[in-house]
Amino acid sequence: MQDIAHGEEDFVRYDSDVPEGEKIGATKECAVKLGYDDVMELVRRRPPHTRTYEVASDVLERLPLDTSPTLRRMSDAEVEELAEYLATSSGSIVGPLKVIDHQCGHCDRVTTFLDFVKTAVDDGHHDREKLRNILAGTGGAWITIRGADGGRPVRCARCDSDVQLLPDGGGEYSEYSSSSYAYA
Repeated sequence: MQDIAHGEEDFVRYDSDVPEGEKIGATKECAVKLGYDDVMELVRRRPPHTRTYEVASDVLERLPLDTSPTLRRMSDAEVEELAEYLATSSGSIVGPLKVIDHQCGHCDRVTTFLDFVKTAVDDGHHDREKLRNILAGTGGAWITIRGADGGRPVRCARCDSDVQLLPDGGGEYSEYSSSSYAYA
């Protein structure tokens, strides 16, 4: 594989500057599934823009996602809230679901996976049905790699206000993880 930091064209990318048919949720399959070493290279040498990549099935369990700040395990009620949004049962979502320990600065809602999922769907980065399948363990394994652009914004699912996760908007941290979808 080419130098990842300079050879982004090797990967199918999923964000707003990619044609609709190539985003997560499209029927087109990812041309290349990234391996562990590929992902670690992207984390070490961030691409210019935040992107979501399909990864080999064993990659997420090997990644050091619980870096500072550590992720907390979502409660059953929080998983149920996510399931309702995804129009599925909470039992169909494969956990554990972990998320950054944070509250909305506007309405004090505790940040959950729902905030990230709803923002991604509302902004057109991801498709709700595809995310439902991914979180149910039937849609492959995926990771969003924060780019040098500082990452995608997230909004509170209750009040729709921008959620500022870290004062500097960066650093080496994860915002969420599950057995099939993560952010690094």
